[in-house]
Amino acid sequence: GLQAEELVGIMAERSPEMVIGILAILKAGGVYVPIDPDYPKERIHYMLEDSNVSILLLQHHLLEGTDYQSHTVFLDDPSSYGAEASNLKLNVMPNQLAYVIYTSGTTGNPKGTLIEHKNVVRLLFNNKNVFDFNASDTWTLFHSFCFDFSVWEMYGALLYGGELLIIPKQIAKNPERYLQLLKSEAVTIFNQTPSYFYQLMQEERADP
Repeated sequence: GLQAEELVGIMAERSPEMVIGILAILKAGGVYVPIDPDYPKERIHYMLEDSNVSILLLQHHLLEGTDYQSHTVFLDDPSSYGAEASNLKLNVMPNQLAYVIYTSGTTGNPKGTLIEHKNVVRLLFNNKNVFDFNASDTWTLFHSFCFDFSVWEMYGALLYGGELLIIPKQIAKNPERYLQLLKSEAVTIFNQTPSYFYQLMQEERADP
């Protein structure tokens, strides 16, 4: 099994398997290192080498995008889910690492930022929370899991017991289809950059 705070890479497209992989790493006491499969091959190679992950979780069709030579687990392989399914008896402490997100690398090589479990909990549960999140909410997972905003989107839904709607890339790139999905799924919480939000407003005005 994993050692406490052992780094595990995960390279996956936005999907239920991606979320399952992240939770599996955390529940095993590990630290996930998200890698966007759309990154250039050189950046993927650098992140895997720099983080020195012991295991890489990925989907089969993404294997050719990496030259990783160590242990791999395929998230889309049914045999990956055939082991004991009960919860592990681990005591993960608040100050243990949860994930490592790499910077954009615009001023040189990307650098890993270390985030602890308590940082995630504090983001969503604190005495200054002005939102009334609850289990009836539907959240969207729109952003790449290499972008910190995805932490708010994913864990907001999971920690409050709400529904998480994973937005496929082809819909994310189409404001008209995304707006239709927001309405049809009765989404109550979604997060956007101002520029994309303005596009949604334009779509709503064009077809109210």
